[in-house]
Parts: sequence; C-alpha cells; structure tokens
Amino acid sequence: MSNLLDLLTDLALDPKKQSAFINNPCSLMDEVGLSEAEQTAIASKETAKIAALFAGERVPLAITAIDPGPDPMPDPDPFPPSGPQDPKPDSNPDSK
Repeated sequence: MSNLLDLLTDLALDPKKQSAFINNPCSLMDEVGLSEAEQTAIASKETAKIAALFAGERVPLAITAIDPGPDPMPDPDPFPPSGPQDPKPDSNPDSK
C-alpha cells in the first residue's frame, strides 16, 4: 500500500511524475509496483474506489486521541451581562 501512497504523493508534488502519468499511466503504475487492484482503482478515476484501498490502514481518530477530562481551571470568560429588565406593564392599559 505504501507504493500507492508514494505514487499519489509524487503525483501531487512532482510535475515530471504528473507528465509521465498523463502520457502513460500504466507504465508508471507498473514501474512503482502497484497491484492489479490498485491499478484498476486508479484507472477508474473514482475517488471512492481509490479511498477504499486505504480504508484498512487508517486508524480512527477517536482511538488515537484521549479525553483530557474536566478542565482543572475555571472558565476565564464571565457570563455576558444580562440585558435590561422589561418594565412591568401598567395594570390599566387606558392610562395613556
């Protein structure tokens, strides 16, 4: 799988590799040692098929990151001040 990742990285960064891939993709894929399945996925130009080749190698972020727990320091930002209170309406609406 690292051959595929290396090829995709080279294609993203190296204009000479990009040109070689445009002119003869099969030759370049054979040269870097891609498997038949990898070559088929690349030839399909479907991002879902290409991404599926990497699906087994990715580690979910939730496993690699840990919950730091509660914040030991209080929040430095105070709550915003409350707005002015609405005046109580007059009990007699005809007083105006």
